Amino acid sequence: ARCRSASRPMTRSLYHLPFVLLFSAPLHAQEWTGAVDSDWNNAANWTDWPLSGEDLTVDPANYTGAMAAPVVATGATFVPDRLFVQNGATLAIAAALTVADRMIIADDAQVVMTAGSLLSDRLIVETGGTFSLDAGTITTGRLVLGDDGTQPSRFDQNGGTTTVTGEFGFDVAVTASGPVCAVHGGMLTVNTDAVWLGVAPGSGAGRLEVHGGTMQVNGSLGNTNNSTIDLRVALTGGTLAVNGATLDLAHATDSLVMTGGELGLDNALVVHNAGRVHGTAGVTRVLDQTELRGTGGYRFHHMMIETGATLQHTGPAEMAVSGDWMNAGTFAAQQNTVAFVGDTTQTVTATAFHGLRIANTGGGVVPGPGNTTVAGALVLDNGLVHTDPTAMVTLLQGATATSGSAQSHVAGPLRKVGNDDFVFPVGQDGLWRRIGVEELNDQDTELTATYFPTHHADTTTLDAGLAAVSTTEHWTLTRAVTTDAARVTLYWEDAAWSDLGDCSALGVAYWNGVSWSGAVGQTLGSCQGNDAGTVQSDDAIPVFAAFTFGTSDGTIGVEELLPVDLAVHPSPADTWTMVPALAPDAHLFVYDADGREMAVPVVRQGDHLRLATDGLPAGLYQLVQWSEGRPLGKGRVLVMR
Repeated sequence: ARCRSASRPMTRSLYHLPFVLLFSAPLHAQEWTGAVDSDWNNAANWTDWPLSGEDLTVDPANYTGAMAAPVVATGATFVPDRLFVQNGATLAIAAALTVADRMIIADDAQVVMTAGSLLSDRLIVETGGTFSLDAGTITTGRLVLGDDGTQPSRFDQNGGTTTVTGEFGFDVAVTASGPVCAVHGGMLTVNTDAVWLGVAPGSGAGRLEVHGGTMQVNGSLGNTNNSTIDLRVALTGGTLAVNGATLDLAHATDSLVMTGGELGLDNALVVHNAGRVHGTAGVTRVLDQTELRGTGGYRFHHMMIETGATLQHTGPAEMAVSGDWMNAGTFAAQQNTVAFVGDTTQTVTATAFHGLRIANTGGGVVPGPGNTTVAGALVLDNGLVHTDPTAMVTLLQGATATSGSAQSHVAGPLRKVGNDDFVFPVGQDGLWRRIGVEELNDQDTELTATYFPTHHADTTTLDAGLAAVSTTEHWTLTRAVTTDAARVTLYWEDAAWSDLGDCSALGVAYWNGVSWSGAVGQTLGSCQGNDAGTVQSDDAIPVFAAFTFGTSDGTIGVEELLPVDLAVHPSPADTWTMVPALAPDAHLFVYDADGREMAVPVVRQGDHLRLATDGLPAGLYQLVQWSEGRPLGKGRVLVMR
C-alpha cells in the first residue's frame, strides 16, 4: 500500500499528493516468538528485548516454543517505530500501545482490540489484514485500507472511539480489491478528508459501510477523477456526517446507497454526483448550505432541511424522494423538479418548488399546512395529491399541469395564479373531474378549483332558460385579487355516472349568488354510456362560485340555424323542411323533447340539408349539426298536426 500526505481543501474533485511507499520489508526488526507465553512485555517472547524506536514483527513463521500469539494485556513498556503484524498472525490489544511511525496489518493477519488505547502515526490494513475495534480508543494520523489478500482488507469498528487526525482512505494499487471500513458502533472521526484512490493495475471498489454508531468526516469525502477504483458507501443504520467542501462521486459507477440510518450534510457542501445516490430508507439532513450538482441520479428517502439551512438543487433536472419532505429552512429549486416516488403516504412541508412530479404508488402525497407552490410543471403520473383549504398547492403564473387521471389528480382544492388557459386536474373520492378556464386577462388573478361528487345545496332556484342543474356533482371555482371573467369548461369522464344522456341541451350552469344561471355553450364528446366529453361556455362568465352541468329549456345554449314553423299535415308541402348546411361535411341529428335521437332521413341539396318531417309526431325538436367530431350549431323545428 501507499500513503498520501494530507491536502486541503478539495474543489471539483479530490487532489492529493501521491502515496509514498509504506515499506518494502522491515529492517533490523525484533521478532515475536511467543516462546514462553502471550505477554507482550515479556522479553523472553522476543528474539531480543525490544527497545523504543525499533521495528517489530509479529509473524507465525518466527514462533518458537509455546508459539503463543501476543496479547497487550498491560500497558506496553516500549514504543516501536514500526509494527508489522503479518502472515496470518493475531494480536490482541487490551491496554495502552503506542507505535511511533506506523502499524501495518497485512497478509490475512488479525488485530482485535477490546480495551485500552492505540496511538500510531499511521494505521495501515492491507493484503487481507483485518482490524476489529470492540472497545477502547484509537488515535492515528492516517487510517488507510489497501489491496485485498485472500480476503478483503477490513477495519471493523463495533464500539469504542477512533480519531483520525490526518487522512482516511482506500488505496488500491496491485489487484482487483474490495477493502472495507465498516462502522457498527462507537464513534469514528476523520478530521480531514476521506478519499478513494486506485492506480493501475489496481481495480475494484473501496467500501465504506455504516451500520450503527457514528462516522463524522470533518472534511471532504469522495473519489478522485483518475482513480481506478469505485466509491461505494452503504448506510444501513447509525449516522454518516460529512462536514467539508465536497462529497464527490466522480465515476458513473460510484454509489452512495441508504437503506437506513442518517446522512448528515453540513458546512458549505457541494455534492458532485456522476454516479448514484439512492435511498430507500433513512433520513438525509441538510444542516447548513448544501448544493446538489452532477448528472448522476439522486433518490432520497426522508429529506430534512433544518432551520437556517439551504438545499440548492442545481442539477440534475430531477431528484426523487421516496419518504417525507421536511423543510424548516430554504429550498432553492433552480429550474429543476422534485419527484415524489414513495410506496406509502408521503407528507410534504409547504415549499416553493419549480417542477413537481407525483409518482406515488401508496397513499399519495399530503402537503402540509401553508402554501406549496409550483413555478414550472405539475406532472401527475401516479398517486393522489391530498389538499385542503389550509394546506394548498398553488401553480404560479406560467406554470402548467398534466391532465391527470383517475389514478393521479389533486383530491381537494387546487389554486392557479395568472392569466394562462388552464385545466384544473382535480377530483375527489376516486373520481377524476376536471374544470378549465380560458381567456383571462390579468396575471394576478387567482382561481381555486375544488370538485365535489355531490349536488350543490340548492338545485332548484333556476334562472329563466334553465330546465335543471345536476343533482350528482358540482365544482367550486372561486376568484381572488382581480375581477377577471373567463370562459369555463366542465369535463365528464363517464356520462352515465354524471347522469348525462343528451348533449343537445347541455350547458354550463353557474351559481350567481342567489340562483343558477345558464351559459350558451358547445359540447365535445358523447353523453352516451360511459363516454367522456366537455361543455364550454361561449362567453366569459363574470361570477365565480359554483359550477355544474345545466339542461336548457330550449331558450339558452342554442345557436339558431333557421327557425321553421310547419303547418298541420297532411298538406303535401309540409312533409319536409330545409336548414342551411354549416360545413361541407355537416351531419344533422334530430332529438325529441326527452333527448332521444330520432331516425329521420336527411338529404343534402346544395348548401342546405333537407329534413323529412312526415314521420315525426307533433312537437318541438332540437336540431344539432356536427362536423369533424364537434358541434357546429343548434336549431329547433316545430312539427304541427
